[in-house]
Amino acid sequence: MEEWWLQVRKLAPEELRRDFDAVVALACLGFDSGRLAQLHSLNLQPDLLGEISSRLHDAADFVRFHAICKPWCESHELPARKKTTDQILPWLLACNKKHDHSLEFRFAFSKSTYLAPAPDSCTRKNWVASADGTAVRYLTAGLALHDPLTGDVTRLPPFIDGQWEEENPSGSIVHKDGTVLLYSKYMGGYDGTTKFRAALRRPGDDEWTVVQRTIESTYYGMFCIAYHSGKILVTIERKLWHVVTPSIDDEDVLVRMPSSMPLKYDGHYYEYDHVLESCGELLWASVHLRTDFWRGARDLSRALLVVVHALEEAPDPCWAPDQRWVLKKAISLANLVLFLGWPNSFSVEASRLGMNGGFAYFTWHCQNEYGVYRYNFIENTTELVECLPQGWHCERCTWLIPQPTIAPLHQGLPTTSRSNNMIRSKKRCCGP
Repeated sequence: MEEWWLQVRKLAPEELRRDFDAVVALACLGFDSGRLAQLHSLNLQPDLLGEISSRLHDAADFVRFHAICKPWCESHELPARKKTTDQILPWLLACNKKHDHSLEFRFAFSKSTYLAPAPDSCTRKNWVASADGTAVRYLTAGLALHDPLTGDVTRLPPFIDGQWEEENPSGSIVHKDGTVLLYSKYMGGYDGTTKFRAALRRPGDDEWTVVQRTIESTYYGMFCIAYHSGKILVTIERKLWHVVTPSIDDEDVLVRMPSSMPLKYDGHYYEYDHVLESCGELLWASVHLRTDFWRGARDLSRALLVVVHALEEAPDPCWAPDQRWVLKKAISLANLVLFLGWPNSFSVEASRLGMNGGFAYFTWHCQNEYGVYRYNFIENTTELVECLPQGWHCERCTWLIPQPTIAPLHQGLPTTSRSNNMIRSKKRCCGP
């Protein structure tokens, strides 16, 4: 039993402690109406309500807890909660193949699925994700960003004639400082090249800055892009990264793949790339598969490997390139949890999630089976979190951290964001 539950138990009357112990034993399964009613009967003090509220990392539990009564509703604003570093665990997002106009969310930690309506014009290829995983939008005709949960629409400035002649960008990321990065790539035919185009708009810019490149690529490699320290980094073929400085005609800085990267002759296939900013660094997380593996998703735990590199300035540019990828030691990731997806990946301090650090969560598929996996950087092992249900045929899903809104009860009619009301449970394997 966790220490904070023991503190709550001490305040419970002697005649209620037996019932309280039962509630504690069931709390790990989620807060349904019955369990919450038992907790409510304990008449908990406000400071302990704040402590409990700060440790609810499931968005559904968070909403249910604060819907019980006014003191519980106000507990998320108490000083006890504000001093903690809690955060809601992320959901997976993928378009539901069976319902053309809905989004499907999966909370892998409790095996729960939720549905929410999506804009009529949304498609899988034009979504916009925040770099920190706190929001997702859909880019529609006319450069309009639609929030599928609240219905809000944000219109971006149009391109100047000739800046972007193709269809809408195929991918987009919104960074914490408000910078918007739109991008697309096009195969150049049989000449061994790939055409890449990106549009960048930073806070204060009056118009888009468009960058175009034709990059040599000997095969249909993994496309990966990032915006970091005012520069755009892109790779088509993992062996070489292009560091592009927008609005400057200088040649790109080329950063080669490090020798520490596992390759086929080392016994690993090179599969997926993810780039993310973490604690001021740009990280490159790559997922590898053992070359002798040909089994189903449940046996992948013995075959997957995640390697993380950080982009650093070379100590002596006279003898080495200006920038290079340096292997991150496992101990340096011990306080972080990485969530690897598409188009965004991000890291969170483990203490904010109420879990241990040194892990990376990602999705993988094998022989028509799709699963969520957790890689342990310290022990160099992989564990299957869950096999995703039928219909989740997506190689790399998007991670989204829900942002539940708690409205004051004295306002009468509900005024919460539609992000709470539009999501309905499709299936609960445990909990309500």
